[in-house]
Amino acid sequence: MFSRKLKRREVKKALRNKNLRRALGKAADQHFSKYKKTREEIPWTSTKEMARAIRQECVGKLPELIRQFSQEAEKAGARVHQAATPGDALSVIEKILSENKAKLIVKSKSMVSQEIGLNEHLENKGYKVVETDLGEWIVQLAKERPSHITAPALHKTKEEVAAIFSRHLGRPVPPDIKEMVKIARQEMRKYFTEADVGISGANLAIAESGTLVIVSNEGNARLVTSLPSVHIALVTTEKFVETMEQAVTLIKALTTASSGLKLTSYVSFITGPSKTTDIEKELVVGVHGPQEVHIVIIDNGRLDISKDEDLEEILYCLKCGGCMLQCPVFQAVGGHVFGGSVYPGGIGVLLTAITRSPEEASRLLDLCADCKKCEDFCPVGIPTSKILLKLKNAEGPSIRERLLSGVFRRRVLADTGTKILAVLQRLWLKNGHLKKLPFAWAKGKNFPGLNPKKSASAQEHQGEKIYLFQGCLVKFFFPEIRESVIKSLSPFGFEVVSPADQACCGAPSYHLGHEKDVLRLLASNLESFEKEKPDTILTVCPTGNSILKKLYPELDEKAVAWAEKVYDFTEFMVKKGFLPEEEKASEKGEVFYHYPCHYLNDLKLKDEPGQLLEKLGFKPKLEEEPYTCCGFCGVFSLKNPEISAKFWEDKREKILASGASLVATDCPGCVFQLKANLKKEGKKGKNFRVVHTAQLCAEAVEKNPD
Repeated sequence: MFSRKLKRREVKKALRNKNLRRALGKAADQHFSKYKKTREEIPWTSTKEMARAIRQECVGKLPELIRQFSQEAEKAGARVHQAATPGDALSVIEKILSENKAKLIVKSKSMVSQEIGLNEHLENKGYKVVETDLGEWIVQLAKERPSHITAPALHKTKEEVAAIFSRHLGRPVPPDIKEMVKIARQEMRKYFTEADVGISGANLAIAESGTLVIVSNEGNARLVTSLPSVHIALVTTEKFVETMEQAVTLIKALTTASSGLKLTSYVSFITGPSKTTDIEKELVVGVHGPQEVHIVIIDNGRLDISKDEDLEEILYCLKCGGCMLQCPVFQAVGGHVFGGSVYPGGIGVLLTAITRSPEEASRLLDLCADCKKCEDFCPVGIPTSKILLKLKNAEGPSIRERLLSGVFRRRVLADTGTKILAVLQRLWLKNGHLKKLPFAWAKGKNFPGLNPKKSASAQEHQGEKIYLFQGCLVKFFFPEIRESVIKSLSPFGFEVVSPADQACCGAPSYHLGHEKDVLRLLASNLESFEKEKPDTILTVCPTGNSILKKLYPELDEKAVAWAEKVYDFTEFMVKKGFLPEEEKASEKGEVFYHYPCHYLNDLKLKDEPGQLLEKLGFKPKLEEEPYTCCGFCGVFSLKNPEISAKFWEDKREKILASGASLVATDCPGCVFQLKANLKKEGKKGKNFRVVHTAQLCAEAVEKNPD
C-alpha cells in the first residue's frame, strides 16, 4: 500500500529465510541473557546517566577536543591527519602505504573503513587486505558486507560459516564453532607476522593525552596494532572525550550494551608508537611495536551535525550495536534490509543520513516500528525513533500519506466516513468481527467491526474535573473502553467529560510525515482543553499519552501546562489510589497481560498493570523479558504487514504458552490486534477474551458499586 520507498522484495525474501531467522533469534537470545544478568549486577541506570552526560558534554565541544587531542598525540610521537571526506581519507591512507612500500595490510574491525570504502579502494590499487576479526573475515570471504556493527556475521548460521570456510580452504570444515574458531586462529597467524601495515578503528580518543582506546574480545586488535611496523588508526570526529575518567565510564557502558559483559577481554590504550628509554634514559621510537602511528581523523559531515539541535544526539552513539538486538524489525529481517549501505538498524539509518545522504536514508524511514525499544536500551539515551520521525516529517508525506492524514485531520469527515463504513461493513460483519475483507493486508484476520457510538454516560459531580481523551480507536471501534473508564471513576465523585470536539491526537499524521496536520490537530485539542479547563487529562492509549505529554509541548509552548496534567488511566488509578475494594487474591483466575510497546518503553509504566490486576482479584501472568510486540504498530502495520505478521507470531506463542484465556492490555491498538488475531484461535478450541484494563476495572465497580 505504501511501498514507494521500501525494499519490498528484500523484506519478503528475508522473512522467508529460515537460516537468517534462526541466526538472528539465537544471537538476540544469547545477547539478552548475558545483558540481563550483568545489568542486575552493576549500577546500570546510573552508568547510563553518566555516559549520556559525558557524550552530551563532549559532542558540544568537539572542535576543541580534536585540537587538544591532535596536539597531545603529536607530542607522543603519532602523526595526525585530518580528512574532511572519505576521498581525503583514502588519499592519506594510500600515501602512507606508498611511503612504506606496503603490500600486505591486516585490519581489525572498523565500520568507518566500511564507510569510506577502504577495502575495495586498496584492493583496486593492488594491495592485499585481510580482515582479522572473525566476523569481518567471514563476510569478507563471503563477499558480503557486515549486517551488524559489532557482530558483522550475525546473519550467518554455523552451517553457513562452515560452508564458507570449506570453499576458502578447499577442504571440508565441520559446522563446529570451536573448530572454526581454531581454524581462523591458525589462518591469521601468518598474516599478523607478515603484514607491512595494520589498520584499526578506535572506540574513543582521549584529548588530554592523545590516546586511542580500542575495545575488543578476540585479541586481533592488539596484534594488528602492535606487530606490523606501521599502525594506521581511523577515528571519526564524534569519538573524542576529554579525560581518561570519561573514557572509562563510556567503556563500561559500551561493553555491557554490546556484549552483555562487564568488560571485554582487551581494552587497549595507545599513545603514540612503541618506545623505550631503558638505556641511559634516551628515548628510542620503535621497539616491539610499531615505529609509526598514523591517526586519520575523518569527519564526513559529523561536525556540521554537532551544531544541529535536532540531530546532534546521533553523534552520542558508542557503536555498541545492542539496540539492533532489541529491535523487532532488525530481528525479523536483519541489517542488510533494515539499514543503509554501511550502517545497519535504526541508528544506521540515522548515520546513513549523515554520512551518505538524507535521500538514501529516506527510503528506510518507514521500516522503523517506533516501538522505542532501542531508546529504552541505549546506553547513552539516543531517542532513535524520535529522530527518525523528525527526518520523516522534514521529508514530508507522499500523496497517499497526505490523503490519509487528511482523514484524521478532518473530524467531521472522519465521523461521517465512519458512519458510512459502519453501514457498508455489514457485508463482512459477523458476530462483531469483519471477516474475509478483500485486502491483502487483511488476509487471515478477523478485525473488530466499527462501533461509532456517542458517549451517553458522562458523570457530572462536584469533584475534580477529568477530561477523558479517548482517541480514534476508542471513538470508532471500542466505545466500551470509554464507558468503562467513566464507570470506573464514578465512585470517586469526579466530573468526567469526553467532549465531542476533541480531535485525533495526531499520531497517525506524525507517522505519515505530515507535521502540519499534527499542528492543526494540536490547536484543536488545546482549544478543547482551554474550554473545559480540566484538573486532569486521562488517556487510554500510550501513544496518545506520549503525543499529548511529550510531542505537543515541543511543537507549541502553550501545551506545556496541559502536558503536566496528562495521566494514563491505569497509572492514575494506581498512583492516586483510586481502586476498588480489594478482592480475594486470584479469585477471578489468570489473566495474561500484554505490555504495549509505548506503555513500557516510552511511558516507563511496568509495575502499575500488575498492581491493578491483583487489586481486582486476578492472578496476572506478566510477560517476562524480552517483551514482544503484538504487531499493531499503527501506521507501520499498514505499510509493513509482512513484518507485523512476524511480530504477531512471537506474541501468539507467548500468549498460548501462558495458558490464560483472558488477555488484558492498556492500548486500544493492541486490543484491536489481539482481537483480530486471537479470534481465529476459537476454531482450534481456544476461545480468548481480549479487554482493555479499564474494562476489568469497570466490571469490579459494577460488582461492588459501594
